[in-house]
Amino acid sequence: MVLRRLTLFVTLAAAGCGGSRSVADATETITGGERFGWDQPAADAGELAAFRYAVYVDDARSEAADVACTPAPSSGRFPCTSALPAMPSGAHTLQIAAFVIDGGIIRESARSAAVRVMKR
Repeated sequence: MVLRRLTLFVTLAAAGCGGSRSVADATETITGGERFGWDQPAADAGELAAFRYAVYVDDARSEAADVACTPAPSSGRFPCTSALPAMPSGAHTLQIAAFVIDGGIIRESARSAAVRVMKR
């Protein structure tokens, strides 16, 4: 099944998941079956594999589920998508952040700029 993709361009520094961000602002009406998408910079597929992702819905954090990244980068970025977390109908703000677990410590990037959605 082809699902519509909310496009979110997140720039996260490769080292330590910190750094700047650049986000395309969007307002979308969704059903909840769509996938959330972003371009993830990483030096290579090995570094990309170390990243995990947190999705924030109205400031509530959950780990991104069903993350899939294209194995070959385009312009130094890997296109990634994840399933949207469950959310009730109405207006919501979505953000994403990359994180790594380093010696038992979670090191998380700054959140992306907000994407606003209206769930039917």
